[in-house]
Amino acid sequence: MNKSSLHYLIAILKAYEINTVVASPGTQNSCFNYLVQNDSHFRCFSCLDERSAAYMAIGLADESKKPIVITCTGATASRNYLSALTEAFYRKVPIIALTFIDSNSNKYNLAPQYIDRTVSQNDIKSVSIQIPKINSDADVEECLTYLNVAISTAIYKNEPIHINMPSDLNFEYSTDKLPSVWKTEYLSEDFLIDIDVFNKNKVSIFIGSHPEFTNEEINLISDFATKFGIPVICDHTSHYTGANKILSARLAALQRFKDLPDIIIDLGNVTAEYSYFRVFKQAKIWRISRFGEFKNRNNRPLEKLFICSEKHFFKQMLTFPIKKSDYYSVLNNQVKKIKLPELPFCNAFISSEIAKKLSGNKSLHTSILNSIRNINYFELDSSIVLNCNVGGFGIDGAVSTLVGQSINNPNKMCFGIIGDTAFFYDMNVLGNRHINNNLRILLVNNRRSVEFRLKLHICQQEIGEAADEFIAAANHNKGGAKGWAESCGFKYLKAENKQEFLEQIDDFCNKEYDKPVLFEVFTTTKDEQDGLELMQTYNCNALEEGIIKCYKAIVK
Repeated sequence: MNKSSLHYLIAILKAYEINTVVASPGTQNSCFNYLVQNDSHFRCFSCLDERSAAYMAIGLADESKKPIVITCTGATASRNYLSALTEAFYRKVPIIALTFIDSNSNKYNLAPQYIDRTVSQNDIKSVSIQIPKINSDADVEECLTYLNVAISTAIYKNEPIHINMPSDLNFEYSTDKLPSVWKTEYLSEDFLIDIDVFNKNKVSIFIGSHPEFTNEEINLISDFATKFGIPVICDHTSHYTGANKILSARLAALQRFKDLPDIIIDLGNVTAEYSYFRVFKQAKIWRISRFGEFKNRNNRPLEKLFICSEKHFFKQMLTFPIKKSDYYSVLNNQVKKIKLPELPFCNAFISSEIAKKLSGNKSLHTSILNSIRNINYFELDSSIVLNCNVGGFGIDGAVSTLVGQSINNPNKMCFGIIGDTAFFYDMNVLGNRHINNNLRILLVNNRRSVEFRLKLHICQQEIGEAADEFIAAANHNKGGAKGWAESCGFKYLKAENKQEFLEQIDDFCNKEYDKPVLFEVFTTTKDEQDGLELMQTYNCNALEEGIIKCYKAIVK
């Protein structure tokens, strides 16, 4: 029997030992009401008036010290929950408001009994989620993430939450064979772990983009990693410079990378490295969140959420009698065997040279996608601090952010690797009067948004050169940036091939200039495509797999 979102909902309620339901009558929620009334796990109460039902639930929650489910149909029924949910919000009472909607209706089709629940008052719930219909494995992953976010918030934060479900009126359903689900355990500062489970699994640390660590934090993570043989998988935006570091781009790129982690201790925010999808493919996640915010990656099971600082977590972990693993050694030995191919004149080649040249407490900022992706293949000197705007992950603002860094640190050399679309989008800031001679921009100009013309992108796969017209926006600013740069008081350098680039890269990185420098490097679409192909000769399309999954999620 195919599983409906109802089955996952009921399985999650059982997994979290939630069993009390106050049900109001109606059509859209009738199948849910029917299933729970016939399941001995649940104790159900009926209440005609939704306002009374919600206040009844508050009384039940007060006495039982457990979350209580309230459920109603579509139309205006859910509006009657508002006053009680307001009470629950300010008193921190864990009410689970379960509403249902006919997924064939919407606000444009004049469907009867349609109510738009996409927005609601801030002070009636802490979380509001819309559960999808189950049509694919991706829907299941999304459904389980959303349900865990909502239910765990109600349980561990004692807060009301809202779940909007697609109605399903198949009365042949039963709860005899529910699907397997995962749930999240919240752990406080005095946490314990199952040492046997830890020792029997391949464990790694993963760090996404992260504010700069303190020396104490770096030392604690390093001590933990070296003591127990644990790899620290990250990209440059992690700002991790300690022991057992493995760049996620290089790891995911291994042809035969089958030694995937079973448990990942997850830190930090969004990562710029799309191929991390592969690293997380089979792992359960232990995430550290100082304030208990629920986040997972790629909808992978968030098994444990440690509500403490990262510093406290690693101090605590160092006290446990964990056996030393050889997992870091195994992965590191594989990564060391990677030999980069001879690259054409492309962003990857440019990044490899910049990575060799920069040292001595310099700052580096890159634009998103092609620029950050390529620098992430190469080791940087530990003194280099790299940043990239991966929070919103938009094309705008890379140059302006770099300028801001440079004017805040007038005695520190601030470098940027910026693609041409990102540069010309943000070039007005070059006229800012606060800019001084510590700013150096390396502009990689391929005369288009070459991302859309790379093999890994769906546009190149589907329409090829036709993407140039209005998608890759090719051939704007044909003359390059020289006139603009010089008019803004920049020293302008230019290279159109490897020889010209190599003749000037040392000066760009190290020579003293009395003005800011813009080094414009012209590459071609073919060289960028060939460079990616060569980089992928050892990466088993891990990067492509990750990016295509992102695009499919966007289309969905």
